[in-house]
Amino acid sequence: MNVQREQRTRLELAMEWAVWHFGELAGVLGPLVLAVVFTPWFALVSAVVAAGWAMHEVRDHREQTRLRAGSTDRKQLPATPVTSTDDETTSHEDREVTR
Repeated sequence: MNVQREQRTRLELAMEWAVWHFGELAGVLGPLVLAVVFTPWFALVSAVVAAGWAMHEVRDHREQTRLRAGSTDRKQLPATPVTSTDDETTSHEDREVTR
C-alpha cells in the first residue's frame, strides 16, 4: 500500500484544525458572544476556557517533543538467530524414544 498524500492548501489545513478543535472553539467563542450580547462577565468564562486550552496545547507539545527526542535515543535490540524448530523437535523426540 503505497499511498501518496496529495498536497493540501493552507485553507484545508486550517479547516481540518478547526473541525478537530470545534469543542474548544465553541467554549471560547460562545461565552464571547454572550459577553457582547448580555454582560461582559461572560468574557471571564471565555478567558478561563482559553487559558485551559492553551495549557493543554503546551503540555501536548512538550510531550510530543519529549517522545520524539526519546525515539532517537532508543537502541535497536540485536536480532536473535532463527533456528529450525522441526529439527530440534525431531531430535528431542528421538532422544526420548531411545531412552
